Amino acid sequence: MSEQTRISSITRRQFGLTTFGLSALAAGLTACGGGGGGSSEGGAKTLQLILSGDTNQGGAFAAAAKKYKEATGITIEVVDVPTADITTKLKNAATANDLPALARVTGLDPLWATQLQDLSDIAKAHGIDEKYLQESPDGIIPAIPSDLTAVGLFVNKSLFDKAGVKFPTAIDSTWTWDEFVAAVNEVREKAGAKYGFVMDRSGHRLRAMMYEFGSTAFAKENGKYAGDSKAVETLEYFRKINDDQTMPKSVWLSGEDGNAMFKSGQVAAYYSGSWQVADFNKNIKDFEWLSVPLPKKEVNATNLGGGFMIAFKDTGADEEAKKFIDWFYDDANYTAFAQLGGYLPAKDLKVEYQFQQPSFELYQQQIAENDAKGDNAIKRVVAEAYAETPFSGDPLREETVKMLSGSQDAKTTVDNIVKLYNGA
Repeated sequence: MSEQTRISSITRRQFGLTTFGLSALAAGLTACGGGGGGSSEGGAKTLQLILSGDTNQGGAFAAAAKKYKEATGITIEVVDVPTADITTKLKNAATANDLPALARVTGLDPLWATQLQDLSDIAKAHGIDEKYLQESPDGIIPAIPSDLTAVGLFVNKSLFDKAGVKFPTAIDSTWTWDEFVAAVNEVREKAGAKYGFVMDRSGHRLRAMMYEFGSTAFAKENGKYAGDSKAVETLEYFRKINDDQTMPKSVWLSGEDGNAMFKSGQVAAYYSGSWQVADFNKNIKDFEWLSVPLPKKEVNATNLGGGFMIAFKDTGADEEAKKFIDWFYDDANYTAFAQLGGYLPAKDLKVEYQFQQPSFELYQQQIAENDAKGDNAIKRVVAEAYAETPFSGDPLREETVKMLSGSQDAKTTVDNIVKLYNGA
């Protein structure tokens, strides 16, 4: 396959390939020969596992790889790349026919989705919750959640205490959005915080807020993504509180880091998620923080996410890759992984964490009592990779930024998001 042909294939992908086109591309890549999934040196097998963020999560995957080598003699080479680079790295590997044996990803790319092995037998054998398993169009399970994440809320308890402002600790007595906004602004005024709260510049986070307002957050209706009046109401509310007092405009309009702002101690609350717990436990020393229930408008709701374990096919290490994944989900091994990295399990498993046990229990309760009306977010991630007109980027975030900059109203924003999701 020539370089020109590969570039042409990638260009067509940017404008939306059909599933048939993706299959043809995958076949062509395989025909080029030379998988890069595994190698042997001195008779010992080495498999690459590409992922992002393992260092931030205590090296839980690296620890699992070490334990696996001790048990089997097979080396799992954990390649931890920056989150912003993993998509490009796997795209480049696919076009060069040099995909790794294994990867842990937060989304599937249509460019290589048809090159995944079937993990159905592993998912069934280890009791992975069926709510988080999505079949591909050809009936396989191409990805198993390595972990779950949930959107959640953190408060700077030191600032709340200084201001004398109370906050809920139980989901069944959580605050409304109006009560939450009033509370963080009171903390800002009385305790000298710079801002009331900050939300990550992410459609994933904003989608959770939409669920709390009773929206389906662009769930599919009759095979098409659809908007609703509750989504418009959420965006109007969100625009109102992006006022440089309740929320800093700089996060959504300029990309300022919400995580860093909260860790600076100048923000009363942070609307982010469970993946922050390990980081905060290690790196926040100057104030006391807590995980608390999310606010609600109509319902208690969150938005789910997480990573996926995948194994590429035709890499020269297909069976070895599946054996590692099978070992990974064994109860004892999976529990140790969750404990070390602060991960929420994707199956019914009691985990005694080494730190912040109340935070993890709150997140698990938030997941169990999630009343979001929209699509199952984890299944949706997989299904979108096989859509006939896959979209790229984050339309919810990108159109909301336009709204916040004053170039369009909330209703136009919702309409534009729907068009982008449906491939217009």
